[in-house]
Amino acid sequence: MFDFDALPVVDNHTHPYLVSPVPRDRRYAALDTFLGTPGDGDEALEHRNAMLYQRLATRMLARFLGCEPTPQAVAEVRAKERDERAYVERLFADARIEALVVDTGYPQPAIPLDAFRARTPVPVWPIFRIEPVIASLLNARLPFEDWVHRFDGRLRRAVQEEGYVGFKSIIAYRTGLEIDLAHRGANAGQRAFDAALAEPDRLSASKPLRDFLLLRTLELAIELGVPVQIHTGFGDIDILLKHCNPAGLADALKDEVYRAAKVVLVHCYPFVAEASYLAAALPNVWCDLSLGVPFAPAAADRIYATAFELAPVNRILTGSDAFSGPEQSWLGAKIAKAALGRVLTDFEARGLVDEVEAYQIAADVLAGNARALYGTG
Repeated sequence: MFDFDALPVVDNHTHPYLVSPVPRDRRYAALDTFLGTPGDGDEALEHRNAMLYQRLATRMLARFLGCEPTPQAVAEVRAKERDERAYVERLFADARIEALVVDTGYPQPAIPLDAFRARTPVPVWPIFRIEPVIASLLNARLPFEDWVHRFDGRLRRAVQEEGYVGFKSIIAYRTGLEIDLAHRGANAGQRAFDAALAEPDRLSASKPLRDFLLLRTLELAIELGVPVQIHTGFGDIDILLKHCNPAGLADALKDEVYRAAKVVLVHCYPFVAEASYLAAALPNVWCDLSLGVPFAPAAADRIYATAFELAPVNRILTGSDAFSGPEQSWLGAKIAKAALGRVLTDFEARGLVDEVEAYQIAADVLAGNARALYGTG
């Protein structure tokens, strides 16, 4: 079987996190997914412990840390790490993680990037999320023209002055991905703005405005030459899952106005086939396979194989959606490499690729495509 352990990784989708001491009677947060009942009560832990990710993460981290494969043992040994940066350096060196693309919009309030960079021994490429800006400006109750001017200025400043390498939207968590092109333009924007302010407590009333702002973000991204990550597929329990199929974006993505925008469909799972089709049909679309990998490890092979069905191999990105510790990036890289090894070995046996192609594809999917997309190598 192909072995891609030595290949470098650029984690295309992560979040900043805080490192908190782990009490001896608690579990380490990186062993948990984003799913399940929160907290450390017996019922919550029993529910999360029954998920394959928790069990696999515990065993893999126990091997790395040299301890018994139990959540308690992992938490105890992890808590003894005093030099966080040196620990992360060992962890990332083991998985050959060379850079992180970091969505700074979660958690809120935001974790300062300087603090995160201080404990992260690889380059951090930040992504600017638009929803906190929208929320802040809606609370300001400005006139529409001033409101849009501030929105545009904040996004431009993020890229031109603050070093952000792209934008991110979680409109899937707010009003869904069925973007209506009738909501673009200044007149439509004014009507949408008035409707959102008239019913501030009804989220669905803000759909025209959020459509307008996502389309405006795509235009700004074209102007600034940066990609836009858009959350698709599953997420926390408050996601609008039935409205999260990336196919809902098709009308916007194929419109001539937005064909120059570089759009990253983040996560995709369980709609990987639809995302793969969009990446094949439209050369401005990329598929990011984070979240499903590592948090649905039993699906990892299927996720990669499905993405390869139609999407060009230079439009597939590897990530983790790590949110609570560096181990989640490490787990994402390890699980991705193993899955790619199995999938591409099968492809070679079927005559779909040869060995040289397999290693080049793996290298690109793990790191090269992200470097090309964000202009970093």
